[in-house]
Amino acid sequence: MLGLFASLTAVVLSPSIRHATVPQRAAVVAAAVPPLPTAGDEALLERANEFLHSGSGFYTPPREELFSDEFIFRGPAIGPLNRADYLQILGTFGIYTAFPDIKPNAFGFTVDPEDPSRVWFLVRNSGTNTGPLGLGLGLSWPASGNAVEGAPETFSIKFDADGRVKLLTVGYVADRFEGNTGGSGAALGLMKVAGLVPLGFSASNPLFQLAQKFGDAVNYPARTMSRPEDVPRWWTAEERGAEGC
Repeated sequence: MLGLFASLTAVVLSPSIRHATVPQRAAVVAAAVPPLPTAGDEALLERANEFLHSGSGFYTPPREELFSDEFIFRGPAIGPLNRADYLQILGTFGIYTAFPDIKPNAFGFTVDPEDPSRVWFLVRNSGTNTGPLGLGLGLSWPASGNAVEGAPETFSIKFDADGRVKLLTVGYVADRFEGNTGGSGAALGLMKVAGLVPLGFSASNPLFQLAQKFGDAVNYPARTMSRPEDVPRWWTAEERGAEGC
């Protein structure tokens, strides 16, 4: 962005432009601005939209046939999770039953120009907490009746060569000042609205990271990160859970 601004400034301030007519200046500036990129492969965009709405396990029950055996889930504070651990934790929380009318209100689908198998987009969750949130071990958090007004958050879906989902990233908030989720996205934002987690809570809290490690050590059923040996080898990032938040 700064490079483009510098280029435009140089063009506008050059002697030849200062003495040019208004149409001539407009033509030169327009030539310096690249055209808007296209959104990319329509079939891939449709596949991502279908997975989000009907198979991810967040807004509806998961469609396990859509997941690669090499699947990885990663959020700002949760993950990496392999396929089995991801399906287990989503089944434990039961987001789509705790918020039966939940909708992602997704927009801005576009194929990554640097990775033609990956689709990026934003969501702004909405819905009402009229059902209990599962906590694991037979425990649950009662319905609050509160409605969520989600902050805009970035998602991405990467597909393998067979068209199955290899990577799902969620919860990267684009504007923490919007909505009523206390600046958090994904399940954490919904838990704040439900009253399970304080609005001011942050995943950077050392106590949260300690709780993650404890849950990992005692093999808590709703794992927030898979064991290192169970993570598909293609995933090379070393940070686990909320490390680095």
